[in-house]
Amino acid sequence: MVSAFPLEILQVSGSNYEIGSEIGSHFKAKISNFIKSSESFNEAREVIDDSKYKKVLEIANRHFPPYMDEIRGISDGSGVDYEDLVLLNFKYEIPRIFCSTITSKVGDKIVLGHNEDGERVNEENAFLLIAKPLAGTTFFAYCYPGMIPGNAFSFNSHGLVMTGNYMPTPDPRIGVPRHLIDRSMLEAASIDGALERALQPERASGFSYNLISLKERRAVNLETTSQRYHVSEISDRFFHTNHYVSTGLGGIGQRIGASSNIRYGQGVKMMSELVEASEKNILEILFSTANEPYSIYASGGPGCSWTLCTAIFRVKDDVLLTIYARKERNCEPVTFSSSIFER
Repeated sequence: MVSAFPLEILQVSGSNYEIGSEIGSHFKAKISNFIKSSESFNEAREVIDDSKYKKVLEIANRHFPPYMDEIRGISDGSGVDYEDLVLLNFKYEIPRIFCSTITSKVGDKIVLGHNEDGERVNEENAFLLIAKPLAGTTFFAYCYPGMIPGNAFSFNSHGLVMTGNYMPTPDPRIGVPRHLIDRSMLEAASIDGALERALQPERASGFSYNLISLKERRAVNLETTSQRYHVSEISDRFFHTNHYVSTGLGGIGQRIGASSNIRYGQGVKMMSELVEASEKNILEILFSTANEPYSIYASGGPGCSWTLCTAIFRVKDDVLLTIYARKERNCEPVTFSSSIFER
């Protein structure tokens, strides 16, 4: 028997505060449940430094007041404490949260496959959002409860696709929280515009961004620390997990986790054996359970996360996104295109 797709879809519009308030009101139960049950959030709450928190709050309000309004709206709509949601959006990434990404470019056709990995509780709590801000760019995003959009896979009305991978930032500092930077990148009209936003000079930490532009027929990977970066133009095949792989960031002294290292080796091996990087073949790599518990398709275990869903972007004449729930759910995937922005 085919099951219903597990991710709810919400369409919102209005000011940043109104968008946040509607998200908070609609998903108040999910947000409250996540705040109570998230190991990563409660770990961050236990080690919070009040003086650092206040400094980061000042920086965030100075650089991104509209997105702080979104957090305020989520708080007011959900009834969840504002300081808890600020901390949720400010916390540095917890190293157990992993993702695996494949990008293939053949001529003017680009395919990007991405396993969205995270805490298992979010298989039920995450949701899909179509947002039309009064002042800003319309976008589609996979969202985590209580967090502003941009921290997972997305695409916008300019034809810009974005996915991300946690990175072991070697030089974290007090600065602009990454989640706010991610949210700002949803506004970008081009890859260069997204890169400029990602490279905010006061950024607090690093990340790996996979970017595709429909209009430019361009695909890049950006790896950042808080102070360094490298852009890799993708012209063939590219695989990424959760450690720095670009030659431009050599010698940074990173700590490569066993999961990231093993998944990367398996992905590169499988990708090198492909005659054609078709969507079917990319899915086979992303669904690989070789080397459990450190498999590309993650199913928990010590030091490992959980694959929440798998996204496939096909970019040629349009942006087409197909999302697959976990295989054991036995449900049909859902597909979206740029036409969702015309509704």
